[in-house]
Amino acid sequence: MLTSHVFLPSFRKASVHFVSRNWAELGHDVTFVTVGHSWLSLFKQPKRLKALGIDQRNRFSTIEPGLRAGAYIPFLHAFSTRNALANRLIKPIFRLYGAHLPRFVREAIAEADVLVFESGTAITFFGLAHRLNKTAKTIYFCRDLLSSIGTAPILQETEQRLIGMFDSVCVPSRRLGQLLPPGGNVNVIAQGVETKLFDNATQSPYAPGTRNAVAVGDMLFDQPSVAAMAAAAPDVTFHLFGIYWQGEVPPNIRIYGERAFETIVAYIRHADFGLAPYRLSENEVYLAESSLKLLQYAYCRLPVMLPNLIPATRGNEVIYSLNEPNDWAAKITEALSMPRSESFAKSIMTWKGIAAATLATVEPRG
Repeated sequence: MLTSHVFLPSFRKASVHFVSRNWAELGHDVTFVTVGHSWLSLFKQPKRLKALGIDQRNRFSTIEPGLRAGAYIPFLHAFSTRNALANRLIKPIFRLYGAHLPRFVREAIAEADVLVFESGTAITFFGLAHRLNKTAKTIYFCRDLLSSIGTAPILQETEQRLIGMFDSVCVPSRRLGQLLPPGGNVNVIAQGVETKLFDNATQSPYAPGTRNAVAVGDMLFDQPSVAAMAAAAPDVTFHLFGIYWQGEVPPNIRIYGERAFETIVAYIRHADFGLAPYRLSENEVYLAESSLKLLQYAYCRLPVMLPNLIPATRGNEVIYSLNEPNDWAAKITEALSMPRSESFAKSIMTWKGIAAATLATVEPRG
């Protein structure tokens, strides 16, 4: 698995972590390789780079039986930017960056039966990986539209050029599959929930008698809407994980930064309602089908506040407008008073089932 994510206990977990861990539990030998970091990361992600350096910098460390993780940390790396001039200058840097991997990663690639590339920087290494191992099956583990997450144009061009070369393109949303460049063997496999973690999180982190809302992740984060919610409900505390807040923080908002998923679970399960404050366009509505937090809120029977571009499908949605004035106090009252129905969690799959279904897209049939 090549990805920009890190497999570290104190950092957030995404679908690549859950799928990798469940492949190992299913009896496979899994190698998790972090790319897209270098000593440049000291300026933007110093805690992450320091944590990688303890056990995983340019080497593998065993996470648990069947699962090891390591990070390729050169002096410099190619990175995405929204600056048009910089993007033109970065093109040759991406090509150079994708042409080299250290020996410990090359050896792992050469021995693999399946090579998995997460959407983003990882696809830069597809050509090199294919030269090292021409017989391995390849999966494009596509979680997001590259334009939505702000990747450099060369990565979007690379995706368009390579998509037909993957044996399988696995997406969590039918809408996302339709927005990808044509020519890929697209397989729609929904996201899952780590149900045991939520079931075991019986202790609430909140003070008795308080009212609490929770948000996890900073993708397309709509700060003005959350600020308006907080102003309209001073008796509700808003707990924001993995989110950078610009400017003064209102007194009833708590900013936690990046935390271990195992820590966040209890905050989700015992919240009064969840937030999905996406500032999105029509092209990003696929998030409704692929959002991990929406599934996690639903599994915990939470009402969820979300924008009106996202279709309501589970019955736990409190919809607000992105472009028109909202009666935020009424919306929050609606969320706080909504009964927690078992129907919210209907048909949610575990990650073990998702992991097996993903691998099945490149396994022989019959």
